[in-house]
Amino acid sequence: MSFDPFGDFETAGYLQNLLGLKDPTDVKKTEHFTFELSIEDALSYLAQKKILDYDTVREVHKILFGGFYPWAGKDRSELVPHLAVFKGSHHDPRSTAFEQPALISMAVDYAFKLAANKTFKGKPGEVMGQLAFAHPFLDGNGRTILLVFMELCYRAGFAINWSDTSKDDYLQALSDEIREPSKGHLDNYLKPFVVGISSRDEWPEIIGGIRGLDGLDKEDISYENMDNPEVQQIYKTYRAHHQDTPKPPEADG
Repeated sequence: MSFDPFGDFETAGYLQNLLGLKDPTDVKKTEHFTFELSIEDALSYLAQKKILDYDTVREVHKILFGGFYPWAGKDRSELVPHLAVFKGSHHDPRSTAFEQPALISMAVDYAFKLAANKTFKGKPGEVMGQLAFAHPFLDGNGRTILLVFMELCYRAGFAINWSDTSKDDYLQALSDEIREPSKGHLDNYLKPFVVGISSRDEWPEIIGGIRGLDGLDKEDISYENMDNPEVQQIYKTYRAHHQDTPKPPEADG
């Protein structure tokens, strides 16, 4: 795996994992095993939270991946504030640029604001896309976000029948949604899978059976310095697409 934002892959393994693993297959297996062992604890935590916020997202990540990554629960703004993260090369116009580190928490807050709207059931992809765009962590984003998203759906009185979705089709719609938010890319994909509310008791088995949740974390990830003029131009373009998302004054500087 070439993604090495800490610069210590040879000594600490992939993203400083507690076992020092370097082989991609070993990393994936151990990471997912850690995740599966922690699903019920994370779901229990979510169910007990009266209000879901950005701290909730960080705590869910810590619960899920703390057994493998010592930095679990810490976001990119804390760990690598100087790095922009992409799926694909930033030179490729079809690449996916995730939110810049300083604005991650605001992007997640905006997703929660969208989920609180009565239109959420009709626009589930808009919320999921916004959460995915935030991409708070160096790894484990898809699985963390999915649990939070499922809880948001549950509280809004519906669920997504994930077992009928296609990994490749879902990831393509998600990438399109991130590039062009609120254009219906992911809404149109997810709407046929919207079903009535289901018991949380079924969730661990459902989640454990979903494959490809790390598709935006593991495959073709690259990073660039935030000071790179090309990267700054990319974010200016993205801000135009994500124009409804609240931004602090310093975001334009």
